[in-house]
This record gives sequence, C-alpha cells and structure tokens, in this order.
Amino acid sequence: MPKTNTKIYFSPALSERERACFETGIKLGALYHILSGIPIKNDEKVINSIERGIESAISCQPYVKSVKIHLNREKISGTKTTEFDYDEITRKLIGAELIVEYESVYVVAKVEWIDELEYPLMFIEKINEK
Repeated sequence: MPKTNTKIYFSPALSERERACFETGIKLGALYHILSGIPIKNDEKVINSIERGIESAISCQPYVKSVKIHLNREKISGTKTTEFDYDEITRKLIGAELIVEYESVYVVAKVEWIDELEYPLMFIEKINEK
C-alpha cells in the first residue's frame, strides 16, 4: 500500500516526536470515548468481547501497533434489580495500553483510573526513537 504524505497538513516546525505524541493522544481519546457508556454486565464473556472488539477497532487506525484494553471487573456490579437494569462502562472501569509508531518514534501510552486524582489519567509511559 502506498504511503500518503500527511506531513503537508502539519506545521513543518512539528518534530516527529511531537507528531507521534499527537497521534497517540488522538487514539487514547477515541478509545476512551468509544468505551464510555457501553452497556455491560458482570459476565466474563461479555467483558472479553467488548475488550477485544474495541482493541480491534482502535488497531485499524493509522500508526497503531498494538492496543490492550482491560476493564476493571471488580467495579462492575453483578446485581440486577429489574430486567431493565444494567451497568455502563464508566471512567473508573477503563484501563488500556496503546503503542503507536510514527516514523522513527515509538510511543507507549496508557489510560488508567487514578484513585488519588479521582480521574482517568491518559499519559505517555515511554518514548523511544529509532
């Protein structure tokens, strides 16, 4: 498949490292917001299916080398008070690791619920340049 030159749309002042971080942020934001609000129940088959499905979807995006989603099973309620009751994926459930490779830059990033911040923090764990 021929490579498309997307560099012409970005400022020439942008380094490969900065562009890799930009691409990573876009992917983390998409991953988080795609997951938020999906109906879920405390059933391993359902949880695994959601995790693998979203991993597959995010892996289709440019520059994504791998993605691993982990929903916090301990925080998914197992109780149903009516036939209409179900849980939804919320910020406290979402955990993920994403690897993006742009040109010569390799970025490992995560989203994790941080109790002390009461926030689903998205952060870059590591950046390597070839």
